Amino acid sequence: MEVSSFRKMKSSNVFFSIRKLVIVVTGLSCYPVYSQIGDDRLNFTMEAALPSGRANPAYRNYLNGLINAQPKLQYRFAKTLFVAAGARYSYYTVSEFKVPQKTTGGANTFGGFVEIGWTKWQTPRFGLEFSLKTGFAQHVFITGLTRETGIQRVTAPFVQPTISLVLAADEAVAYRWIVGYNIDGYDFKPYHLGMNTMDGYSESDLSKPSQSLLVGFAFTYYFGNERSE
Repeated sequence: MEVSSFRKMKSSNVFFSIRKLVIVVTGLSCYPVYSQIGDDRLNFTMEAALPSGRANPAYRNYLNGLINAQPKLQYRFAKTLFVAAGARYSYYTVSEFKVPQKTTGGANTFGGFVEIGWTKWQTPRFGLEFSLKTGFAQHVFITGLTRETGIQRVTAPFVQPTISLVLAADEAVAYRWIVGYNIDGYDFKPYHLGMNTMDGYSESDLSKPSQSLLVGFAFTYYFGNERSE
């Protein structure tokens, strides 16, 4: 009962935080325009988000997301269409008080992706982007238990739809608020952390792919523009 109440409270806090961020970003876009992005065809973007496990109950309960970083090089090849390529790194730490067997450590993810998306400046300073990333990643589970039984590694494809609210700071720099949903092509099981118990979960309970909600920010530098002093 207490766990259920905590989850409801956490979900409520996330919802209100997202709503506040939308209001702030939208409000900032309405300020007087002093500068805007010049040539926006080629840019480098660094995304950093807080991941939160979804769908698979063991993945959601046993691991706490700390960081999801995705640097990428993006090119707009048409008026509102772009492609990009980048790398993916994420880290989840073991939730020590929820796992059935005491252990520490976490899960590292290393991968790469390509991306295609739609982009448009709604005002000279405020833009929207919708995109879909797809690629491959290797998930490496290093815990106190797997150090004894053998490090678990899983390589799988993934997809990630993402929404970005873009706010230009000057002629060459913009900041973004991003929301994404990552779906990895493997089913997380307790044995990935080195455990020898299912902790009451059935195979059907854990048959859902590992999934994460991503909420964070990004920095973008547009090449070919001189910054104002």
